[in-house]
Amino acid sequence: MNNSRALAVEVLLKVLRNKAYSNIEINNVLKGSDLSDADSRLMTNIVYGVLQHRYVLEYQIKPYIQDKKVEQWVMILLMTAVYQMQYLDKIPEHAIFNESVEIAKANGNKGVGNFVTAVLRNYQRHGFQELPKGNSTYALSLRHSTPQWLVDLLINQQGLNKAKSVLESINQASDISIRVNTNKISVDELMTKMNNQGFDMKKSPISSVGLTCPHGNLVNTQEFEEGLYTIQDESSMTVAPALDLQPDDQVLDSCAAPGGKTTHIASYLENGSVMALDIHKPKTKLIQENSHRLGYEDIIKTKALDARKAKDAFEPQSFDKILVDAPCSGLGLIRRKPELRYFRKPEDLLDLQKIQLQILDSLTELVKVSGLIVFSTCTFDAEENEDVVIKFLQTHENFEVVPVKHEKGLDKNVHDGVLKLMPDDYFTDGFFVSAFRRKK
Repeated sequence: MNNSRALAVEVLLKVLRNKAYSNIEINNVLKGSDLSDADSRLMTNIVYGVLQHRYVLEYQIKPYIQDKKVEQWVMILLMTAVYQMQYLDKIPEHAIFNESVEIAKANGNKGVGNFVTAVLRNYQRHGFQELPKGNSTYALSLRHSTPQWLVDLLINQQGLNKAKSVLESINQASDISIRVNTNKISVDELMTKMNNQGFDMKKSPISSVGLTCPHGNLVNTQEFEEGLYTIQDESSMTVAPALDLQPDDQVLDSCAAPGGKTTHIASYLENGSVMALDIHKPKTKLIQENSHRLGYEDIIKTKALDARKAKDAFEPQSFDKILVDAPCSGLGLIRRKPELRYFRKPEDLLDLQKIQLQILDSLTELVKVSGLIVFSTCTFDAEENEDVVIKFLQTHENFEVVPVKHEKGLDKNVHDGVLKLMPDDYFTDGFFVSAFRRKK
């Protein structure tokens, strides 16, 4: 069935069964469909809405299925229907009922259709079941559809009030942000051009080269094709400034794909260059495509290589600056990628910390004396951030932490020299940036 609700069920099944990324599966489905813009938006809304409110939806449905064993796709179908009934006020309930039952019959049989009808009639009759109140881990987990271990982590590391603020922010729709290619156009000029086309662009509060807007397709504009901007979260625009780049710097971007930060680094260089590594060869092609579109193909070189083996590929002290945008849990992205909260496990965090330390350790000889290594992640978890900084310094006496260079508006987010953004601070991704200088 090629309609928005059936395709939403298809996408959600792939995401939850295969641990696939929602944005990739949505794009894959849209490429092969003939949905109108309105139907494409509805499908996308349903997918993200179900992922953001999964625990709440399961809680609402549970009384009507009790202990009955329900196939995963049927449960997903029920969640899409209840999500539309509870959260989307412009959709008539008869349309939700009719299409949900037709999807049930098409993917199952008449009996499945009858079961779906019965559950939805019961929900319609009894209405939304009140959620548990209070600040217990269980209540917060259920109300914000976030695993209990992650709620505990937030409370333990940030305190109850900050944890609640983060949880209340992550299920709101994200803005879209772009980084202006200021070597081709000024921020003001691009903002005017985009707003003249109907986009509601505003300047980023945390990056002088960033613009944001609440919605819109920003990859199909002439300005995008001409390389006047690239899609990049505001938080990750803090990384290139942290490198304190000079025009002739030789830079290693050790975990570079898809190249957003690489091209940002390149925008500061004149006679310098960036060597961009990624462990997956196909991803280096993405970096090349981005560098060509933005006009930095003469500055950026790529190489498919595990960053942990870089010391065997380059001479000691080859680079003035090294960026380690390290593999991490991605917990800072849970607003834009709500499925991540269900995929991650507590034990992942220490495993990722080990990999991060291995990468940092392997690159220490490649940076020149007085050069910088910038370590960044897209997570707010201390085990993958502050703990890594402490452990790295304990085993590398020839390095010291230097205060992260940042824009003035971010002063309150810098503590002990490191920059940390929580998802509720500026409604961006959660992010962490630190900088080490080689002393000898």
